[in-house]
Amino acid sequence: MRLNSTGLLRPIQISIAGAALAVARACGSDSTTVTPNPEIGLIPTSATISVGDSVKITVVLPPALSGAGATYVSGNTAIAITRTNGWVIGVGRGNTNIAVTSVADTRLTTPFSLSVTP
Repeated sequence: MRLNSTGLLRPIQISIAGAALAVARACGSDSTTVTPNPEIGLIPTSATISVGDSVKITVVLPPALSGAGATYVSGNTAIAITRTNGWVIGVGRGNTNIAVTSVADTRLTTPFSLSVTP
């Protein structure tokens, strides 16, 4: 992350394919095909809610996988429970992670950090 002109953090984009291509050329390889692993994104990536409140997790998947959707599994159901449509409900005070996993490719998983206050 880097600071932008307003002093806020902004993400740094890195081209993995371009770097791998440069390394392949430097090593004398004729191979230029690089397939980076797809990623799973969340909006938001974390939340703080009160007991009884809920938050909706929006999943961002690669287009080829997006039709199948994702699963949501609470790390501690005494703190939060999940619904199949991405809603997370705070049921007890504490912190937990919600594991969000692509249905089409279960290797793609990412945590959603949740804090539940009284």
